[in-house]
Amino acid sequence: MIEHKAGIVFEKVGAPLPDDIIRAAFRSTLKQLAEVEDKVIPIFTEAADQLIESEGGDVKRALTKTLALLSGHHKECLTDRSLLNAQPDMVTFQMVLTRPFY
Repeated sequence: MIEHKAGIVFEKVGAPLPDDIIRAAFRSTLKQLAEVEDKVIPIFTEAADQLIESEGGDVKRALTKTLALLSGHHKECLTDRSLLNAQPDMVTFQMVLTRPFY
């Protein structure tokens, strides 16, 4: 009814999934990476070489692990969260009662 009167259509979207949260953190990390000044990059060259070597020369794996760390999602995959307040390891229930609950 509101959609009809306002002449708009609401898009119904559920709570974000754990992967959605990680992707959002990744976008934030990319924005922060854009702020890195070119003049400081040489300071980290040796550390970058060591990181790549520690991953068996796999540059993509080294970069992926670094991005996971920077995003704050490096310990484990996110757990499911409550639909109401996004608290981890919580479940949302909907109760439908036939009489008032006092």
